[in-house]
Amino acid sequence: GKTIPDAVAEVREAVDFLRYYAGECVRLSGAPLGVVACISPWNFPLAIFVGQVSAALAAGNAVIAKPAEQTPVIAHHAVTLLHEAGVPRGALQFLPGDGPSVGGPLVADPRVRGVVFTGSTEVAQIINRGLVSAGKGDAALIAETGGINVMIVDSTALLEQAVRDAVASAFQSAGQRCSACRVVCVQEDVADRFNEMLSGAMAELVVGDPARLSTDVGPVIDEEARGVILRHVEALRTKAKIIAEALAPTGSVNGTFVRPVAIEIASLSELTREVFGPVLHVVRFRAAEIEKLVNAVNALGYGLTLGLHTRIDETMHAVVARARIGNIYVNRNQIGAVVGVQPFGGDGLSG
Repeated sequence: GKTIPDAVAEVREAVDFLRYYAGECVRLSGAPLGVVACISPWNFPLAIFVGQVSAALAAGNAVIAKPAEQTPVIAHHAVTLLHEAGVPRGALQFLPGDGPSVGGPLVADPRVRGVVFTGSTEVAQIINRGLVSAGKGDAALIAETGGINVMIVDSTALLEQAVRDAVASAFQSAGQRCSACRVVCVQEDVADRFNEMLSGAMAELVVGDPARLSTDVGPVIDEEARGVILRHVEALRTKAKIIAEALAPTGSVNGTFVRPVAIEIASLSELTREVFGPVLHVVRFRAAEIEKLVNAVNALGYGLTLGLHTRIDETMHAVVARARIGNIYVNRNQIGAVVGVQPFGGDGLSG
């Protein structure tokens, strides 16, 4: 969503920080790994790319940086600026390409002693198997693989705020954030009212050209992603309740658009993988079963973000104590942790 000059300015700030951090703060307690492959995603093509590369460099490693195949240009700008700032070319190499033909051989190369990866669980598992099959079971793998992120709304919540935060968490960036809300669990006492308000809020969403200020939801990344999302929605239409769908894209636009949709399902167990797009699932729960609900969230195996809307302190403390989640947001949306202010990291399959 940024212009190239604005993005370049952000990279320059990151480079200045890297220079300070590497020169003043780093104290290595062990030897560097050696050559580290940094494989970054398309949904934050600058921030995550620079974060991976700068961390690996600051820890004393040489880096081969492979951005997502959909977003190589901004990554190339970042590497160019890092070289201009003084990072030796021998310590940082740029390697664009797709996963099978470039990423796979890179991971398998015996000279690569560590991999930093952000992306899907399936690809992380492929990388893990690739390291083992190449005889590198001792190589480091740092993987953050998104999550089936849940928001819990109890009967004391301010529903106007809960709906606003659920819509923002689920549909901003067309749901293409690893921290995005995928499921909102609503106490059954207020679920009908919540769904009614959710439907009204979604009717106001504008899907279309993201260059227009009036647009709320832009396209998903490509046709492959669009197909995966639409197949998931169509599969649920026959066995679940569609609460609401946003209007079709406005204006004469062509692209990989997916209308935001909210679907009520029977239980969390119906979801086995993350759907990376503007799809929000809704599940009802009973007040007496909130502990059981948090256990079900933990059982999903992911643990990146959790939202909680409640006005009872005891409920907040009980959920926070039981949930195995890296980032818990109370009475706000669950996206957009402030860099340098709020730490960000997951648990389980989320890193």
